[in-house]
Amino acid sequence: MKHLRTAAGILLVCLMLGLGYWGLQKNIFTSKAAIEKTQPVMAIVIDDFGGADTHGVKEFMAMDIPITMAVMPNLSHSVEQSREAHQRGHEVILHQPMEPVKGKASWLGPGAIVSNMSDKEIKATFTKNLQTVPYAKGFNNHTGSRITSNKEKIIPMLEVAQNRGLYVLDSLTSVNSQVIPAAKSMNIPCVKRDIFLDDVKSKDHIQKQLSKACKVAKKQGFAVVIGHVGQGGNITAEAIKEAIPSIQKEGIKLVPLSEIVKLNTGNEKI
Repeated sequence: MKHLRTAAGILLVCLMLGLGYWGLQKNIFTSKAAIEKTQPVMAIVIDDFGGADTHGVKEFMAMDIPITMAVMPNLSHSVEQSREAHQRGHEVILHQPMEPVKGKASWLGPGAIVSNMSDKEIKATFTKNLQTVPYAKGFNNHTGSRITSNKEKIIPMLEVAQNRGLYVLDSLTSVNSQVIPAAKSMNIPCVKRDIFLDDVKSKDHIQKQLSKACKVAKKQGFAVVIGHVGQGGNITAEAIKEAIPSIQKEGIKLVPLSEIVKLNTGNEKI
């Protein structure tokens, strides 16, 4: 009888181990299947809306894919283009000018954050800028290598963003940028730029950059690309429009930037 109980016990243990192994394998296969079924996504962010140079503006506004439009504050068309973008179903963010390590002050435009500002001045300037970019769901930096590499100068803007429920995109104009670490430390939804599209204003170059972005999206599940309106903006718009079928053929879905921020942070309230 003792031997039978021992044999029965061994059989039960083997059965449990077998079921556990099968369950583990099932979970592994299920997880792999879930990953394989997840469609890679791409957000196209276009900077420099709001100014007098409107090359590419009409073309991007008319696109039937989601474009995230980064609008410069306090310019002649800032409010107008923010409202039009929202009405057309595009996402709007503030394109906040910030002081670079090198460059001319004239490149920044009104409402720039500079390194000699106090925390109070930074908050006041940033808040005023947001008022000229209605419907903004987040912000990114225009130039800004000196500011983005200084955590103390980033924090005041992030505090305003936190209070208003905004996300932040690090345009990554500096390898020393502290934007993402600072935002994460404050639990602010954030994401960084992966590819600049039009540092060279040629259709061929822009489409090659989009091809690189497709590879990034497939590898990490998403990609954030940045282009520009203004001088040469019509070339950027044309190149992107022509590339849309190829991007979609690659199985990549074009989405507003907030969708990638949600994926990156798990925050569904954005």
